[in-house]
Amino acid sequence: MFFEGPEKKVELALAPGQPSLRARGKAYWAKVVERANAQILSEVSNDQMDAYLLSESSLFVTDTWLTMITCGRTDLVSAVEMLCADLGKENFQYLVYERKNAHFQEYQPSNFFDDAKRLNGLMAGRSYRFGDGDDHHVFLFHLDRPYDPPADDMTLEILMHGVDAGAARVFMSGPEHRKDHIREKSGVWSIIPGFKVDDHLFEPMGYSLNAIKGTRYYTIHVTPQKIGSYVSFETNQVGVDVNETVARVLDIFQPQSCDVILFQPQGTRKKVRCYYPIKRSVRQNLACGYRVTFDHHFKPLEGPVPAFEIAL
Repeated sequence: MFFEGPEKKVELALAPGQPSLRARGKAYWAKVVERANAQILSEVSNDQMDAYLLSESSLFVTDTWLTMITCGRTDLVSAVEMLCADLGKENFQYLVYERKNAHFQEYQPSNFFDDAKRLNGLMAGRSYRFGDGDDHHVFLFHLDRPYDPPADDMTLEILMHGVDAGAARVFMSGPEHRKDHIREKSGVWSIIPGFKVDDHLFEPMGYSLNAIKGTRYYTIHVTPQKIGSYVSFETNQVGVDVNETVARVLDIFQPQSCDVILFQPQGTRKKVRCYYPIKRSVRQNLACGYRVTFDHHFKPLEGPVPAFEIAL
């Protein structure tokens, strides 16, 4: 069994004075999610945010901004087209669309260049690639409109490939692998103390988690299959202990490689350090007010390994 774990993501914020996004209600967001070829599985809310766990990743909605992440063979740009029609793209303060390189791009309904052309048909934007085209990389499109993000508006992403086999086994479903087993054995819950949590264990494997407190969120998505194992970790709770967070996430999953990405306002210079050696580093100021840092890291080899046997 293979499932394409690497994700597509859109984040947008409305200009002041627009109607509340949350007020549109779950039925509306279910239609947005369906437009991307996904479904809402469950939700958790507080007085500032609604977090929807999806069949393919997550959706976070506040009154003024949203973040939607989808994986598998989803078409996230179709959801963006619906949002532009319903909300009015002229009412956006900013929009950022991000896409990780896929394991098997030939099975995807589109590639980033297709997506960017559709987005450019809706709004003036600029596109970038972070990382090498023949290695792990992330594509990014953003609305080409000036924006001044708040000083604490930061988002950390850790995108991990080649998850340790022992760590991956914890996220397989079965009689001995239940959600409470994952909560006890995986270590992921130790990263999110004090947050309201919603999680889901997929059949026959895979795990998703949303955690919220106020307008802060964590989300973790685990694709533990042997071929193309992948984990994504994302949070906008980027505090003084960000390097400790990175270290703890890597300790849990022990991936063969990872991309560490930080969005932050251009006036700040927070540095994220990872104890894995670094292979590629990219820094870019965007016209929409953010500075993006991208670092691709790899786990040092401990010696030769056997060839991977392919079952046909």
